[in-house]
Amino acid sequence: MDASSAEMRPSVDLSLRWKALIAMTLALVLVNASLALIANFQLASQFELQQSAVRDQQARQLRALVEEGTQEMSKLASLVPLLGGNASDMASPDDQIRQALLTNGAMLDLEWDIRSVHWIRPDGTTAILWPDGAEDIPNALRAELLQTPERAIAALLCSPECRQYKATPLLWEGSFAGNLVLGRSLADALLAFNALTGAKVAVSWSDSTRSADVLNPGSSNYLRFPAVTYPDDTLPVLRSATPALRGGDVSDEPLLIPHGNGWFEIFRIPSLAAGIDALVINDVTAQREAIHTATIGSVLLGILGLILSGSSLLLIIRGPLYRLRDLATVIPLLAENRYSDLRRQLPRRSNSLMLRDEIDLMTDTVGSLTDRMELLQYDREQAEARLVWLADHDPLTQLFNRRRFNDDFERILDQTIRFGHQGALLFLDLDQFKDVNDLSGHRVGDTLLQRVSEQLRQVTQTSDLLARLGGDEFALVLPEATEDDALASAESVQEAVCSISLQEHGRRHRVTASIGIVMFPSQGNDIGQLMANADLAMYQAKEKGRGRWYLFSEEDQGKEQLDARVLWREQINQALSQNRFELHVQPIIEIATGRLRHMEVLLRMRDARDAMVYPDRFIPVAERTGQIQAIDRWVIDNALAAMESRTDLRLSINLSASAMDDPLLLTDLRHLLERHRIAPERISFEVTETAAINSLLNATRLMRGMQELGCRFALDDFGSGYASYAYLRKLPVDEVKIDGAFVRDIVKNPEDRIFVKAITDMAHGMGKRVIAEFVENAEILAILKSLGVDDAQGYHFSKPVKLEQPGTPIMFDGVL
Repeated sequence: MDASSAEMRPSVDLSLRWKALIAMTLALVLVNASLALIANFQLASQFELQQSAVRDQQARQLRALVEEGTQEMSKLASLVPLLGGNASDMASPDDQIRQALLTNGAMLDLEWDIRSVHWIRPDGTTAILWPDGAEDIPNALRAELLQTPERAIAALLCSPECRQYKATPLLWEGSFAGNLVLGRSLADALLAFNALTGAKVAVSWSDSTRSADVLNPGSSNYLRFPAVTYPDDTLPVLRSATPALRGGDVSDEPLLIPHGNGWFEIFRIPSLAAGIDALVINDVTAQREAIHTATIGSVLLGILGLILSGSSLLLIIRGPLYRLRDLATVIPLLAENRYSDLRRQLPRRSNSLMLRDEIDLMTDTVGSLTDRMELLQYDREQAEARLVWLADHDPLTQLFNRRRFNDDFERILDQTIRFGHQGALLFLDLDQFKDVNDLSGHRVGDTLLQRVSEQLRQVTQTSDLLARLGGDEFALVLPEATEDDALASAESVQEAVCSISLQEHGRRHRVTASIGIVMFPSQGNDIGQLMANADLAMYQAKEKGRGRWYLFSEEDQGKEQLDARVLWREQINQALSQNRFELHVQPIIEIATGRLRHMEVLLRMRDARDAMVYPDRFIPVAERTGQIQAIDRWVIDNALAAMESRTDLRLSINLSASAMDDPLLLTDLRHLLERHRIAPERISFEVTETAAINSLLNATRLMRGMQELGCRFALDDFGSGYASYAYLRKLPVDEVKIDGAFVRDIVKNPEDRIFVKAITDMAHGMGKRVIAEFVENAEILAILKSLGVDDAQGYHFSKPVKLEQPGTPIMFDGVL
């Protein structure tokens, strides 16, 4: 690579290989740690399971050893009297027992581990105590012997030494003579248990006072258990476990205690006898070390795997990363449009299919991208030039657009004012151009606009400013012109436009233009004022008829009309922004049953003084200013919001004539229905007959679209306009609303009855319902019922009332 490329070599703070290594290391550490923890947990679980079995076995073994000692003493008690010789030679049982102990006492101690022999008379006194100086039986045992003298009793008592006692009742000459009590130390059973299991044992009292003293480091009886095996080994472990033992941690669960270099498990065997428990101590150091060794081995094995994996990863990705870095070095050349240098410096690609990898694919992609970008560079330069042109021109007519017109007109106006010249502005609007679009389609309309622009170019000079402002509006600025020049130019424009004839779809289209003329700077010194004056003059020309021009005059009455229109437009904007529109409703009643079918929504507006304004005041202005679509959406949105909180409400909503040409209305309606969660069958829409017929194709499309959503559609004011069977058949409406002009005088006018009857029969034949408006009394209602009209609406039922907030009932003021 050349020096410049070397300077462009990108630097990285942390290489991808180190990121990959770190990521892999973290993943392997997590996996190995998890495996080590799982292995440790499993070993610990196995250890606990094994120890649980050991504890159960040891508890059974210790209880068995204690029971075995009791059984041995029971057998021995019946043999002791026989050791004293022939009973007939003895004067009393005392003599026989005394003789037996004198001759065989040593054997009882050495062979049978009997530590004491007690001969207890029936009155509870001790007649014989062997050996001399031995401790007499505990008072608790004596009391039990007195209570049940002729019953064999086994007892384990600690006071303070733990001994097993076996009391056996003896007979002399056929009657109860007393109880022979043998005693042996519990230590023998504990030592046997140690020899059998290897576990150390300490016997403790369950009695709270003595138990607390044994485990209280501040007590003189601390760790003085009544019986303990190998105290030198056992007591230090119990000393380490004292805090846990005093806290009661050893109950049902074992206690694991570290002591010295080992681990010991302490568990309690409860109730060897009444009030006596055993603490068993198992050395589990070997098991714990085995678990620790296995865990360490697992961790070391994971570390070894981590090292090997990391080393392998670094070796594998070293070469590809170098190639990737070289590729990253040359890619910036694309930004400099150095396509040849980039191709020359691309990393070498592998020729073997077996050795190709993603880096080779990326290199191929960069090469292909270079070729495409080199081609696109040329296309972009061409597109930029096109965009520069589009920024100033209307693509359909090739004329200047409004933005370029405003800039150039501003410059011309400044020069005119500076040098004291006079110029003229001609504002053109094609007459009835909308009819061309409606009848023959927008493609024909576009062709007509192109023909108009061609004709306008032919009658203008290169110094004139000609532009299409939008739609069917054009503007022509004459930089230096008198009124006569302006009027002559207007005549030329009129002739040029009138000469256009376009034959399409079997129709011949001709077009005329209404032209408003304003002189500057005498009739305005800024673009906004001049355009407003020219617009006013253009409307004055339209008032005179098609294909006319009009020269603006300050004294025009139309100025006041324009000002009024501007004021109304502002009021409508404020009503929309400040929510000063209101919804009123009027009921529509089914004539046959008298029940409420639905209600028609009527729009009202409040002005700045809170006075009620009816639609005939502001709707025409809204239609002219383009605000009517915003009003349509406000009505639909708020009507659906009211229905959302009133589940029994069914409404009929009026649409404006401009709704027929609104391509977004159906989409917006669908979204509003979803947002307010309203069932479409609860809604009906109305449009006047005149509006539907004037835009028949669009009206049909809108009606079908709304019916597909599930809404109903009604044709309002039927009979006021065309009232044609053919139109009614073409329009997919569900309901026909007869204009009130045919209902109001139906009682007195037979012709109205004939007309209403004809419409009703015709509509019923097409499967449509019929609604009569302006039903003001019971007489009208009766006639409508006789004519078969389905529904009625009017003051007889109620005047329109305001649709109140949710929770407030709608109070009608008529017969309802």
